[in-house]
Amino acid sequence: MSGYEFPLPSVRSLVERIEGDAAGTSRRWVLRDDNPQHYHGRVPLDEDPVSIELAWKSDARGQEQLVGRYRLHLARLLEHGYVRLDSESPSKLYVRLRFHRGDRGVIFVQASADRPALAIGTVDRSLR
Repeated sequence: MSGYEFPLPSVRSLVERIEGDAAGTSRRWVLRDDNPQHYHGRVPLDEDPVSIELAWKSDARGQEQLVGRYRLHLARLLEHGYVRLDSESPSKLYVRLRFHRGDRGVIFVQASADRPALAIGTVDRSLR
């Protein structure tokens, strides 16, 4: 695991860690390694900022581990290329929000494998 605590203070305008319980989080997602180490979904841009509780587990039967609770500033993430526009409706804009677990247990917000990645947390992969 990394010696850093993510997200770094320098990216606070893009993503913030929310301390405390899950009250106020609008979504809860679970990232799994048996699902190509990522989780993604469409989020309405008008929910900006969106609050998400993110968890990780190795597979469907694995032990769930809290990565963190976050406030994500979608428009700013879009502007910097960490999420992509994914809209099927002309009346409402959506972004594709994707979380990816890297090789060393670092969790990233990343639009796709060939795009910039923003570290937001870590997991202990020895907990299976």
